[in-house]
Amino acid sequence: MLLLLAASLPSLLNGAPPEGCVSAPTPRVNLRANVARATTSPWVESNGARYTRKPGATYCVEAPGRGSALAAAEAFAFGVTAWIKSADGTTEFGRMLDFLKALPQVGELPSMANIGVVDDGTGQTSELMNLLSRRNLLYRIVAKPDPRLDLNVSGPHAADPSAEAYEIRQKLGDGKRLLRLYGSEVVVGRLTGDGNRIRLHLVNYANRPVNGLRVRILGNYPKSAFQAFGLPGAILADFTATSEATEFTVQSLNEYAVIDLTR
Repeated sequence: MLLLLAASLPSLLNGAPPEGCVSAPTPRVNLRANVARATTSPWVESNGARYTRKPGATYCVEAPGRGSALAAAEAFAFGVTAWIKSADGTTEFGRMLDFLKALPQVGELPSMANIGVVDDGTGQTSELMNLLSRRNLLYRIVAKPDPRLDLNVSGPHAADPSAEAYEIRQKLGDGKRLLRLYGSEVVVGRLTGDGNRIRLHLVNYANRPVNGLRVRILGNYPKSAFQAFGLPGAILADFTATSEATEFTVQSLNEYAVIDLTR
């Protein structure tokens, strides 16, 4: 029997939505004009903060075509129950569902975080959490500041949430970050673990593979197992584990991958 990560496997919705279903938008990358120069910059439209804020809700995600596979992976990575509304592309969804079912059991591992966010329920806090998620600044929602975490954040928030997210990163310091990703602006990671075993979820929001993603995880985890959607037999490259950190390269990443690390 497959032990799920705090939630059911995503389902393909046929007919009316389940009662009480919370609508969630299509996860994707939106190329937005960069006002500073004549280029576009990727803007990840992730449901990560939404799922973190209400992990017990059942979500309905509008994700037609190939997007249904990404929506399924995102919901699974963040441990929520989701129904995927998709007019077509069910083959991709079915392939993703088969991949998720085949993942090794690890039990229910708690989220790992550097930052505690006191959630006052406001839109400002929601947007701040969105930006922290997209920048892979790992946080958890707390009722009050948690002294076990490296940094705690509460309102009132700055008028510019992007500037506030940058300030939070500066206060934390990159050396303390549990997770750092290099080489892509379109991959979001979620890290869960209990100290001896950790699981890293990598979600690629682009509509094309990401190549050469370098990953750094704080702590020494010399044993690894790698499962990548659509890439059977893929291995991690340039793997090193020192007393300070574990680093490796994901040579190619489709919509989703899982890395299990143990001491």
